[in-house]
Amino acid sequence: MELLTRSPQRFGTLLALIGVLVLTPDTLVIRLSGLERWALMGWRGILMGAMSLLLWRLLLTRDASREWRSLASWQGVLVITAFSMNSATFTLGIVETSATVVLTAVATMPIFAAILSYFMLDERQGWLGWLAITAAMGGVVVVVLDGGNAIGSPEGSVLLGGIYGVLTAAGLALTFTMARKYNDLGILPAAALGAMISGFVGLFLSDLNSITNVPLWSVLTMGLIILPVSFTCLNLAPRYTSAAIVSLLMLLEMVIGPFWVWLGVGEQPTIIMMAGAGFVALVLGLHILRTQWFTNS
Repeated sequence: MELLTRSPQRFGTLLALIGVLVLTPDTLVIRLSGLERWALMGWRGILMGAMSLLLWRLLLTRDASREWRSLASWQGVLVITAFSMNSATFTLGIVETSATVVLTAVATMPIFAAILSYFMLDERQGWLGWLAITAAMGGVVVVVLDGGNAIGSPEGSVLLGGIYGVLTAAGLALTFTMARKYNDLGILPAAALGAMISGFVGLFLSDLNSITNVPLWSVLTMGLIILPVSFTCLNLAPRYTSAAIVSLLMLLEMVIGPFWVWLGVGEQPTIIMMAGAGFVALVLGLHILRTQWFTNS
């Protein structure tokens, strides 16, 4: 906790980095589970929500009643709705098409975060910040344009999968920006409730056979470890650092996630897609070093 006292911004960046790295195998576990979309959405949402609430209640809150009351506001309802959408659209997108396409679409989150931060927080990126975002998104465009050539990916609609990814990006950016603007808002229970809502919707839309015949290891890994740990870190991080920095770090999932899927199930990105992802990683690293370490040292 010395880092939190000495440099809250760096602590927030570290939280976001841990959250993203824990999240990167999520897409591979989805592929290995073999679940159909609604059962997958159901179990992921309910287990993630329940475990997140447990972590929050036991370890991360000093005034649970106050945080619960904060959810009975338009801000609380907005975050619950946004996270419910995130949970649903990401799952539907990954089942629909290539992991690289969806994760690349999710990587548009820095654009939404920068715009929301400008209007809601009066946070100005400066020309170097906007240049980094523009350059990173240029790399994202390269990946998307060649995304249909990925080997071994689902044969659904690339466009629909991309739309799901963009909706996920917008919802996550809104959640992170709200966490930074409204410090008294119970972001963690709001996100947990949002995940549970999407989970109940998924179970309602799935058939009994899909709900009961599930590979236990994959469901428990996603719902009890990967999702609650990663999103607890990611939802806390914007309280200490900017939502734009958290969003830029989320680009790492776009870089690392598809490679886990490639190694695990042979869903292979092309050379062009890998080059675009590498460029994004380079831009991201330089931007984080400039804003978090050299500027504040």
